[in-house]
Amino acid sequence: MIRRWVAFWDQREPATPLAVTRICVGLVVLFDLLIAKYQGAVPALWSAPPVGLAWGASSDPAPLATRWLGASPHAAELLWGIAFAAALLMTLGALHRVAGLVLTVALIELARLEPDGDAIDQLLRVVVPVLALSRANARFALDAWFWRWRGKPPPENVPAWPRYLLILQLLWMYFSAAQNRLDPAWYPQGGFSAISHVLGDPHFARFAPGTLRRIYPLTQLATALTMVFEGSAPLMLLWLWLDPASGEPRGGKFGALTRALGVRWIWLALGASLHVGIVVTMQLGIFPFGMLALYPLLLRPEEYERVAARLL
Repeated sequence: MIRRWVAFWDQREPATPLAVTRICVGLVVLFDLLIAKYQGAVPALWSAPPVGLAWGASSDPAPLATRWLGASPHAAELLWGIAFAAALLMTLGALHRVAGLVLTVALIELARLEPDGDAIDQLLRVVVPVLALSRANARFALDAWFWRWRGKPPPENVPAWPRYLLILQLLWMYFSAAQNRLDPAWYPQGGFSAISHVLGDPHFARFAPGTLRRIYPLTQLATALTMVFEGSAPLMLLWLWLDPASGEPRGGKFGALTRALGVRWIWLALGASLHVGIVVTMQLGIFPFGMLALYPLLLRPEEYERVAARLL
């Protein structure tokens, strides 16, 4: 059993899913930082009191960034610049490991300066260091180009454990979200009215309250499907196991049925539709983009190669 456990986490595969995820996550972080800069929110969000809100409302000690860089608005701008430069290098795959670790520290310090971030900020602070410790720069990266120029091309196959670990994190986030929905509006006894309520809240809704009242049944369906999707997240591990890359049949007739129906792809399409729907109807910042940035992990390297072969 121990040998199988070690062999599972020691598997190798092409770096394509990790590389695509590195680029997507980097772009989301860059976009988030640029929006904050464009809106002039950097001093207000990340400066030390009394200029910014920051950690002054709590009794926590001063963050490391404040002790090192000072408490002026210029220190907030400097920390923003460090985070932006690190995110850009990580996206390009240049000095990947150093950039990823610097970005991790910068995101942690930004969170300590402004502790009211949402779940996607926490998730990205988990994802970035795992990507930094992976070989996500073995594909689509300046590092890989430099290695080839030096005559030392990156390995064809890299450790797969970072992808497995991030898949577990993603699925756990979905499943825990379902378990923490205590409002009856998410369930039959509440008429599956939760999404309708959100779309009527001007703080979150993209449209004026009442605009979408004619499609109330669709919002009920969307609420029910959201609960099914999030509550079934652990089953994605089963769908992945039943649909192996090797093509070796698993699961007998049940496995053959799930492959024939494309259950794994249905789950992925449902999740993508959920987040696209959020983009269209709600104002939740980078949340849907940050979640979708992790979806490349759920595709196997062989599937990327098949797509590339068809396109080329």
